[in-house]
Amino acid sequence: MGLFDLFRPKIRLAIGDCSTRSLNQTESFPVNLSGRSNDGRKSPLCRIHQLSGEFSLEPVDQTVPIRLDGRTLSRETPLKPNRNYGLSLNNHLIVIRLTRKPDRLGEGFSEGNWDVAPRDNPEDRETLPASQLAASHLRSRFSSPQDYLAFPTFGDASYTLADLIDSLSTPPQTNPTTESPAPTTPSSGTSNQRPAASGPKNTLPDFGLSQDETHPDSPERPCPYCWKTFAPGDALNIAVHDALTGDPILGSHVKLRFAAERFNSLGQALDSEGVSSVDLACPHCRGRLPPSFFAQRQLILSLVGAPSSGKSYYLSVLLRQLPEELIRHFGANLQDGDPSGNAQLNEMKNRLFSATSPEDAFISKTDFEGVMYERLHRNGKLVPLPRPFVYYLQNLQSPDNRASLVFYDNAGEHFKPGIALDDSPGALHVAASAGVLFLFDPSTSPAFRKLLRRKRDPQLRTHATDEQDTILAELGVRIKKMRALESHQKVDTPLAILVGKFDLWQNLLPEGTLHLPEDRPLTNEEIAANSTQVRQFLAQLCPTIVANAESISTRVTYFPISPLGHSPKEIAEGPLAGRLAPNPRRLKPILATAPALWILTQQAPQLVTKQS
Repeated sequence: MGLFDLFRPKIRLAIGDCSTRSLNQTESFPVNLSGRSNDGRKSPLCRIHQLSGEFSLEPVDQTVPIRLDGRTLSRETPLKPNRNYGLSLNNHLIVIRLTRKPDRLGEGFSEGNWDVAPRDNPEDRETLPASQLAASHLRSRFSSPQDYLAFPTFGDASYTLADLIDSLSTPPQTNPTTESPAPTTPSSGTSNQRPAASGPKNTLPDFGLSQDETHPDSPERPCPYCWKTFAPGDALNIAVHDALTGDPILGSHVKLRFAAERFNSLGQALDSEGVSSVDLACPHCRGRLPPSFFAQRQLILSLVGAPSSGKSYYLSVLLRQLPEELIRHFGANLQDGDPSGNAQLNEMKNRLFSATSPEDAFISKTDFEGVMYERLHRNGKLVPLPRPFVYYLQNLQSPDNRASLVFYDNAGEHFKPGIALDDSPGALHVAASAGVLFLFDPSTSPAFRKLLRRKRDPQLRTHATDEQDTILAELGVRIKKMRALESHQKVDTPLAILVGKFDLWQNLLPEGTLHLPEDRPLTNEEIAANSTQVRQFLAQLCPTIVANAESISTRVTYFPISPLGHSPKEIAEGPLAGRLAPNPRRLKPILATAPALWILTQQAPQLVTKQS
């Protein structure tokens, strides 16, 4: 299945209820059509799939007879777009149609018409007057109803006359609050309710339509670059042909963004040169959207910290260790969801863990104009926006439990006071985050440096200005402003305070104070105990950090971490002379994955179930 097919919104499923003549629609697949099975339980009766641009109907409950256009189904059957099908489910008759225009099913449907014709001569139709739409009358008139077809429109959908009679014989629902219900649709769909016309009046309140829980409830999503919302149908396509290099807004170096008008047989957009173009772009900033952007839940983890605090090293280590921890201890799979978009992060990660010398392992500071950013169009001007790094997370025991995990590595300059949100829109992702990780660098803190003054560590030779409490305070201001909160209000988003370079300051605490397992993740009790100890220690040295953190969120936890596990080495010569870089032979991260795992257990416990 092509990645494009996961979120292409062009073809929708229209569903018409023949008893009420109401019409509903949905654009996400698979779709479950549910009802009461023979034992009285409510469960899916059949399922409509989309795979590689093809659609099919699969019976789910073999104990309930399911007929499509009068024929009993026992196995998966293909469905063609732009054709009406008559589906009989447990004495309930509906019309289904896969179409780009789901607001109508054909002439006669909304009027409540029923035509009857012999099965062997379906063109010889007779319209039944409303006075004859009664089960007893039809039984007396047609001695062999299984030899006739019933048509709810002037189109091609049909049922056996026996199914129509059975639907008319179904006792009405006695509960007045559930009379004549239409199939329910997800909130992302639209509904065009039509009044019931003359015709069958049976009700089946247990009949319904449902989608996989991983599909979004809202048709609109915020762009992961500019954070402006748009509907799936408004997304632009990105041209593929070399002749279409150059976009009138983004410049001559990128491929053209365009609104698709032509499609191939798989429903994939074609650029003006006839090449299938499966990548989508935001209609506002024109940034390339990650694959499966509309298909599943997005969990954003925002990494924030002062300039040169080590965020890039931390993110590289985290994305190396987190997949291993998840598969080993939580039965979850984390895989690269966007190899093209994640190329820069993968390069940093591979460089760090494949290096043989500090020079090879060196990772440069994330700059505004660096490789971690992309210049895109926002509010009439080109601005640098951080790239989202997208990974797919799936629980292996329950494959339907899945989400896109999106990481951001943000330059600390984005959170300096005085920079307007419009001039620094890269910071907008923190307001939509599932969790925020604030990386605190003790080596720039005067209080920590005073206690560590006897250490001969190259990280303590520099004299960088400590702006970390200001950046954390500004982070809180921006989150509350974007969420329309007052300054005294707090968010419930998990906020992890990462006190980094633990290998540098761990001797400041009595031995055995913290839980530091090397072969397993921390338990919830150990996380809480570590947090209490680190908070008390941090409150003594840097009380404004604690105060600012706890004024932002109701869920703050403190973590001692060390992405590298050792002090970096100063490079003596060459183009990187004087720079600090890790020794790849001494890499031994300490609790690097603990903050991210804590956020996941808080926000998506169904995805990360700790294995015994």
